[in-house]
Amino acid sequence: MTGLNPWLGRLFIVLGLITIDHASPALARTLVVGAAVVAVFIFLYQGSYLPRFIMDVLDRLTNKASLEQAYAQRSGKLVTIDADQLADRIIARVIGQNDAVHSIAMQLRRRFAARRADKPIAVFCLAGAPGTGKTHFAKVLADELYGGKGHLHFFDMSQFGQPHAAASLFGQARGYVGSQTYGALTAALRDVPDSIVLLDEFEKAHPEVHKRFLTAWNDGFITEVSDGARVATSDAIFILTTNAASRRIGEIAEQNQTAEDRGRLAKASLLDAQFAPEVLSRIDEVFAFRPLKGLDIARVVALEIEAIAQQFGLRIAGGGIDPKILLDSIETLSNRLQGGVRDLTRALERQVTDKLIDARAAGAVEVRLIDRGSGVTVEVTRSNATAEPLQPQSAEVLNN
Repeated sequence: MTGLNPWLGRLFIVLGLITIDHASPALARTLVVGAAVVAVFIFLYQGSYLPRFIMDVLDRLTNKASLEQAYAQRSGKLVTIDADQLADRIIARVIGQNDAVHSIAMQLRRRFAARRADKPIAVFCLAGAPGTGKTHFAKVLADELYGGKGHLHFFDMSQFGQPHAAASLFGQARGYVGSQTYGALTAALRDVPDSIVLLDEFEKAHPEVHKRFLTAWNDGFITEVSDGARVATSDAIFILTTNAASRRIGEIAEQNQTAEDRGRLAKASLLDAQFAPEVLSRIDEVFAFRPLKGLDIARVVALEIEAIAQQFGLRIAGGGIDPKILLDSIETLSNRLQGGVRDLTRALERQVTDKLIDARAAGAVEVRLIDRGSGVTVEVTRSNATAEPLQPQSAEVLNN
């Protein structure tokens, strides 16, 4: 009622007055009383004065106007995206994969603009050696597109190495244990359909599990086995990561070719590895992630060290990571295909965790890391006790 055109409302008033003027006194009184009741009802509804069982639950339990505005903004947020801005934000957080990031951002721009009800927004495969940032990229993309990890559905596909493991994703048939609840994938997409579905290390899942995704990618829905319900996948972005054929794909990523040509060659390499043709044909694009080299290794390790410090509520001082730590990281990883940054980060974490905890307990807010040759020293440069930088206080040297 509140949304009526003003002129239409005036017309109703004029017609009402004409009707009352020509009606009998009894009918006129009835019309006036009825109009008054309607007016009072509208006033009470707009003012949220109605009893709890009549009011909209959103009026009663939240700020409905604010919710409606936020929902409208979210609904229209991803109709189109700015590919260059998205790529720039991701590149600031994902090191060494600029070409792949730009290509993915451009593909997403096109696919958001031409969404289809019978297809997911996109099905991408990120291929390359371990430690090149594939999984991290998917997490960053979810954060940049949707504003949080609540829109990321992560599945470690190495846990689905047997054909029957598909039941935990798509639900269990009636009569079997677990048939009272939805599968992990169907439940996730039912609850949060606009999301990124990250299928990590996809090649490690059983081929029969692979094939269960074909309907999701080809027809825009998946079927919950327990009750036969169809769950839409048309608002989802599926991202597969794989380490299959990583050496060959690393070479492809270094070639001076267009992104399309690199993707075509990478898809051919996956065909020679563990991927079935019917699965590859449903993947929209394959993006080759190149091995990290040189200063890119240093950048990733520096960010990982900063993240470790932040876990304990500490900051790294400006210039606070000894260059020797990063140089040693480059030397360690340059000729290493397996493990990568992940293993090196764990080693550094084991060295500095106890000293970071001690520094935090002593009131430190800012530290620096120094390589003394026999180990890494954590020095406190600022504490809660003073706003001024402290003279560096060396902590006990850690042994490798």
